[in-house]
Amino acid sequence: MADTKSYGWAGKILRVNLTTGSITTEPTAPYEDYIGGMGLANKIIYDEVAPGTDPLSEDAKIVYAVGPLTATGVPLAGRTTVCFLSTFTTDYQVVDAHCGGMLGAKIKMAGYDAIIVEGKSDKPVYLHIKNDKVEIKDGSMVWGLGTRATTEVLNRLEGVSACVATIGPAGENLLPYACMMNSRNHSAGAGLGTVMGSKKLKALVVEGSGTVNVKDPQALADLSDYMLREIVGSNNNHVVPSTQQEWAEYYDKGTRWTARKGLYWADAEGEPIETGEPKPGE
Repeated sequence: MADTKSYGWAGKILRVNLTTGSITTEPTAPYEDYIGGMGLANKIIYDEVAPGTDPLSEDAKIVYAVGPLTATGVPLAGRTTVCFLSTFTTDYQVVDAHCGGMLGAKIKMAGYDAIIVEGKSDKPVYLHIKNDKVEIKDGSMVWGLGTRATTEVLNRLEGVSACVATIGPAGENLLPYACMMNSRNHSAGAGLGTVMGSKKLKALVVEGSGTVNVKDPQALADLSDYMLREIVGSNNNHVVPSTQQEWAEYYDKGTRWTARKGLYWADAEGEPIETGEPKPGE
C-alpha cells in the first residue's frame, strides 16, 4: 500500500475572514513546491491580492506561514514568515516579516502550514486557535494595552501553553512601522502591526498538541548534529564564531560571538569556558 502520510507539511491552511466570521480550511498541496513558509506566504498573496491594493483596506490579507521543517527540531527552522502589503513603500509592494519565538511551532502543532487572515473586524478581536477549534473572540479588554501586558492577560485567560502574538498601541494607531511581538520578546516588523491594527486584530493565541511526521528520524538527527557541531556551533545560539575553530567549518569576523583565545565565559555551568576553543556541544 502506498504511504499516504504527510511528512513535514501539516497538510492544511486555515482561512479566517474577520468581516464575515467565516473560518475554513483548505489543503496545502497546491503550494508545496514553493519552498518553506516564505514561498508559501508570498505565493498566496501573489495569487489573491491585486497589485495596488491599499494595505489597510478590507481587501488586504495577512498570511502567517511555516515550512516543512518547522517543529521538527531542526536547527534554524523555528521562524515564522508573515506576508502582507507594505505600509511604507511605493505602490504597496509585497513584503514579509520574520520572527522567532514559539509562534511557528505552535501553528504547525495545531495542524496548519499557514493562517490566512482577510477582511476587517468592526471591533477589537483576537484569534484563538487550539488544534481544530478556531474562534474569533472579543479583544476589547486588551485593546490599548502594550504587548507584554496583552500577553499576560491572554495567557492567563487561554492557558500558559499557548503562544500569544500581539500588537501594541503603535499598531492600533496605525503607525506605519508597527511590529507584532510573540512570546513576549520576538518581533515581526515591516508594518505588520499596522496591518493587524487596521483589521482590529489584536492578537493570535495559538496552541497545538499535534506532531510533525519525519520520514527518516535518524537521518534528521544526524543532519541536525552536523549543523550544530560542524557548521554553526551549539554553544552560542547557533551563531558562528568570529575566529577559526578546530571543530567548526565556518567563522565570520563580523559575528556577534567574539570568540578568541583568552576570553572566557565566566558564568558557564560548572566552570568558565574559553570561548576561543570550546569543545563541541558545550
